Amino acid sequence: MEIMIIFHIFNQLPGLWGTKDKDSVFVFANSEYGEIIGVDHHLDCVGRTDFDMPSPTIEWAPSFQEQDLQVMDSGKCMRVLDIHPYSDGYWRAHLFTKIPWKNEENKIVGTIFSGTELTDAVTLEVGHLICQAAGFSKKTQVSFSLDLHNQKVAINTRESEVLFLLLYGKKPQYIARGLNISVKTVENYILRLREKFNAHSKAELIDLALDLGFGSYIPESLLTRQLSVILK
Repeated sequence: MEIMIIFHIFNQLPGLWGTKDKDSVFVFANSEYGEIIGVDHHLDCVGRTDFDMPSPTIEWAPSFQEQDLQVMDSGKCMRVLDIHPYSDGYWRAHLFTKIPWKNEENKIVGTIFSGTELTDAVTLEVGHLICQAAGFSKKTQVSFSLDLHNQKVAINTRESEVLFLLLYGKKPQYIARGLNISVKTVENYILRLREKFNAHSKAELIDLALDLGFGSYIPESLLTRQLSVILK
């Protein structure tokens, strides 16, 4: 009875929510998750794995289960950037948080996941602006108004992809894997971006890119290939 009350609460929360057991079998998924994954009713997810869903995301089911295992083995929270097409044919980007699911004896019995859709990556931008407004940046405080089309640095498609993943805390080797290019190529793109932004370091590049609004949108080219990358 108690667990049903908890699941009822889950179903009212915004975003994507659910739980899986130790074998990555769904124990619960809320309505919003059921809708985008393509089942008739969200409880139809129960008893299935990521391999059994009527969605193109099944291609990444091995990665999802690998992530579940990592969360359970480490006992730590994991954040994942996921970009996939779903059952309705639309591409979406989500930030997923996965945590260990513990029973009353504090033993890990599975995982709990929650996902927030990134329609324009605004979470990253707002977090940066809050830090500035609170005085955590050496730079001058800026207004909270954003003009997404007023970017002062011209970058090409591949540079925008590398920069986006860099802003989300990815190291060159992970960016290379996600974009299917070499680590050396990624490092060259980062050097080129530093030149374009006149940044003396990677950290300064990130700050300047966020200041100019580059954290406020997802490159359209990334919404054409599936990605599931663990964020630091």
